[in-house]
Amino acid sequence: MGETGKKSYRKGALIYIESDEESDNVYIVETGEVDLTGTPGLPRFRSLLGAGDIFGFTSSLCRRPRMETAVARSDCTCVVLGRERFIESVQANPDLAGRIISYFAQELRAYDNMVASHGDEASLANEEARLFELATHLKNKGRAQHARHAFGVYARRFPKGSHAAEAAQALASIPEKTAPPAPAGARGVSRAYADGQMIFCEHEPGDELYIIKSGKVEILKITPPEEILLSILREGDIFGELSIVSSAPRNATAVCAGETTLLPVSRQSLSAVFGKSPATVGRILAALSQRLWFTFIRLRAKVYENPLTRTYVLLENKLLEERVSLTTTRPYTLALGIGEILGMAGVPADQVDSVKDLLTDDPNLAFQFRQVTIESPSALEARARYYRTRDHLETPELKATAPKARQGAARIGLDPKELRVPPETIPDT
Repeated sequence: MGETGKKSYRKGALIYIESDEESDNVYIVETGEVDLTGTPGLPRFRSLLGAGDIFGFTSSLCRRPRMETAVARSDCTCVVLGRERFIESVQANPDLAGRIISYFAQELRAYDNMVASHGDEASLANEEARLFELATHLKNKGRAQHARHAFGVYARRFPKGSHAAEAAQALASIPEKTAPPAPAGARGVSRAYADGQMIFCEHEPGDELYIIKSGKVEILKITPPEEILLSILREGDIFGELSIVSSAPRNATAVCAGETTLLPVSRQSLSAVFGKSPATVGRILAALSQRLWFTFIRLRAKVYENPLTRTYVLLENKLLEERVSLTTTRPYTLALGIGEILGMAGVPADQVDSVKDLLTDDPNLAFQFRQVTIESPSALEARARYYRTRDHLETPELKATAPKARQGAARIGLDPKELRVPPETIPDT
């Protein structure tokens, strides 16, 4: 349960540590300074905090383990707010909500730059090919309207692309269905969607998130020929939140399951929405914080030079993603085969066999077809910690790539004052 009040820390005192699963509290520095540190070799987006700075809110809002270690740089005093109290304060202050969303946007872009500095540029270059492959897959499956949507996105994004003529031909061959009438009771900017209608597809640009007013939405990950149902969202749920904080295209496909009414929210209309519906603030911030947290832990796994270390950290992160405590000793099964695990960890081809042998020799891991059972998450965390400590992240290659990551963060140019709370607005405790 979160605390509320003021707390003093002596110089060098730990406020909380990275990966701590107790993440209810949010902190506002009242006096003194606080250092944010964490995984060696992974630059922090913010590292030195002073009076008025807020920290700890990302993990608190999405109810996930801490992303960093907070240490008192000098004797300091912090206002400590439990999660619910902090959300109430933000709901009452739309300007603060806007600043937090702006912070999420800048930090996420910095992490995207860091990911690129670790060798993921090639995946971006294949965006055109993947989008055309998706549209073709939908057409071959007989889902004409979904294919039309995807081909239309391709035509708009890549008008001179290598498949532009094929996309234009496909669009001409698929007649467009008329939009469904707005349901009774729908008002203002709400949008009506028919059963099975595609809202957006993977690789499609977007500048809106959506709140479901009625109906259901399926979120799919389509990697031809496979399709995975990630989740089914219902009234009150929020999706598409990445578009509010990033210029990256959609990374999943959204399709209506039944007649559905959505409320679109653009970056420009956020303040108006917050003013009319304070309760929406908490839901949007929770969705955005979870997006940022997931991006961060995936980046964290990439900074390790040793492929075996990266593999164990990847498994550790997957448990955290599925809200499995790393302190439990109860077995848990992940829907990942050994080949998928090695691919996601970026194990080089010439080291796949040796890493696979080491993993299959680990008595804590049991591999089946497209599954791995971790007999004790606590033991896995200990093994991951051992490899992280052993590596020390001091290899020449890592030393060469870390400055690129720092440059990625520096390009954002965050003014630390942007997230500071004026003294007169610090909530009473």
